[in-house]
Amino acid sequence: MQDYKLAQALESTVNRYGQQADALAQASKHHFSSKGKRTRSKLMFAATPHIQNSQALVHAGAAIELIHEASIVHDDIQDQTTRRRGLPTVWRKFGANAALLLGDHLVAAAFRSIAEAPDIDSIKTALMLELSESVSRAASGQHLQLTNETGGDAEGFYVNVAINKTGALLALPLQFASLFNRKVASDTMAARRCGEQLGLAYQILDDLKPYAKPGKLAHDEDMQNRVITAPVAACTMLFPHVDPFSTLIKRTDLRDKAIRECQRWLDTALANARYETTFLDQAVAAVVEQFIGQRLSQKLAPPIQITPSYANYAAQASARVEAV
Repeated sequence: MQDYKLAQALESTVNRYGQQADALAQASKHHFSSKGKRTRSKLMFAATPHIQNSQALVHAGAAIELIHEASIVHDDIQDQTTRRRGLPTVWRKFGANAALLLGDHLVAAAFRSIAEAPDIDSIKTALMLELSESVSRAASGQHLQLTNETGGDAEGFYVNVAINKTGALLALPLQFASLFNRKVASDTMAARRCGEQLGLAYQILDDLKPYAKPGKLAHDEDMQNRVITAPVAACTMLFPHVDPFSTLIKRTDLRDKAIRECQRWLDTALANARYETTFLDQAVAAVVEQFIGQRLSQKLAPPIQITPSYANYAAQASARVEAV
């Protein structure tokens, strides 16, 4: 199936399962009226270029996106986010109770999408297990972040939050792709580890965005709420006897050192992700490399050695992930 047809089928499936919400239908319709980038499902599609069962693949992609949407709806309640994709968030428009229940519905809808996927009996249980474990890890990461308690290990705390909260849902498309490519239930731990490191790198880059305009740091929402982002964790680790939030705002020299430490963490995460690709299907490994180059902005880790066979997969993958 051509990519644009996959995208159309995906959107139709996401909306069908997401908006079959009975009393929550109005809240669901509002949430889905402004769609996301579908980064995770596109990543899975790009990593499964030779799959003939496109209908099942779309169901799997919809499940990934429904879980992601559920996490957004729930996170917005806890973070008190008032706008999402240009619209009022669900909790802001319909109340926290409706948003909480809509998120629960979307989790259930994701499992239903997998359950009703056709002709994948050999991997359906494995897909369900991967989905279940990803939801649990993401929930654990979100809870850990809300505790805001580093236990004296700021770096370890931050990494644990990022690889679970962000990494679990970014690993899922790689895990699903591995199962679809092999057509049998198999070990997906390398895909999980790779995705977790991609998630860590993604989160670090996201946390560094406000630092492009340091003069506005004092007004940043995470700074005001004293959220332990990557620069905060780095500052805490490097300078344990100062308040990291005021230091990052006021001390240019210490802020620069904290950012350089974040750069080191980013380099390490990308190197770790690339290492894990050596254990993945070539199609998945090639897409990971393209994802690093296109979505993580800079190729901070040394480029991996590309064999001729790998290069062929990489060339084919490039066009498929360009829109991711």
